[in-house]
Amino acid sequence: MSNHVFQDRNGNTPLDPEQIKGLKFSHFTTMADLDEAEDINIQEGLAWLERQRDGDFLTLQFLNKLHKKLFGDVWSWAGSFRKINVNLSKVEWFDVGPGLINFFEDAKLWVANKKMDGDEMSAEFHHRLVSIHPYPNGNGRTSRIMTEYMQKRCGLKITSWMASLKNSPKERRERYIKALKEADRADYRALIQFMREKS
Repeated sequence: MSNHVFQDRNGNTPLDPEQIKGLKFSHFTTMADLDEAEDINIQEGLAWLERQRDGDFLTLQFLNKLHKKLFGDVWSWAGSFRKINVNLSKVEWFDVGPGLINFFEDAKLWVANKKMDGDEMSAEFHHRLVSIHPYPNGNGRTSRIMTEYMQKRCGLKITSWMASLKNSPKERRERYIKALKEADRADYRALIQFMREKS
């Protein structure tokens, strides 16, 4: 399989050869093949998530299971943390687990105390999760889905961006990435505005 088929697109993580080895469909020859298979898998994962109405969802176990439900039919490494460092995250690969534990503990306090504005909590939740970049790929989609699920469970306004931004106008995808970069500096205004928009 030729690596050029799976190069970076629209700000998504480029796949390295080791990750590509985890592809369960050796006959894929185009990015469209991969996109279609992932989209089908994501819909199945969303159907599973819709049935999860109670229990603690702010855990490593839940996040890993969600990622596997979303991508496990396509990638053998789905639901397993990355084992390499990536430019898109300042978190070393061996700190992904501890970083997520700290993040979930913070999120539980936000939810319990109800002192943070809902928009701000949603933006920080999404930014923190996507910044840790737990998996080899699918982090943006998983983080957006997990944020929507958190909003639903907490009775917050649901963001309308859907799981994938790949079919959105280029300008909208670029504003999303720019908003995440501003959030890196603890400025969540652009991300909050983006999350309020209709997709």
